[in-house]
Amino acid sequence: MSAKVDKAVEYMSGSYSCSQSVMCAFCEDAGISHDEARKIAAPYSGGRKIKCGALCAAELVLTAKYGENDAPKLHAEFEQKFLKKVGAINCRDIRSKNLRPCIGCVEDSATILDEMLTR
Repeated sequence: MSAKVDKAVEYMSGSYSCSQSVMCAFCEDAGISHDEARKIAAPYSGGRKIKCGALCAAELVLTAKYGENDAPKLHAEFEQKFLKKVGAINCRDIRSKNLRPCIGCVEDSATILDEMLTR
């Protein structure tokens, strides 16, 4: 695992939500501070935006890094990779079918995001 993936998992093991864990681990890539990342990501956890919060945070980072024009293509690519790895993209489906624990979704999202940012 990369240092950023490790950091996301560490945050999730602490007091951060799934979305905050991913967003804060990659805040430099998004061009924002750690505190800004934690605030921005807060509304996306726990399936409040339907999709997995860790996935939403990764998409926020991709949009911040590459801009609105490239975001739809990058989001679609990310979601395909996440779906293949986890089996669903919606929080409710992931949780109700016991496909992956939240910390696993954080690890998977951070891993996919790290791969997309470093290619």
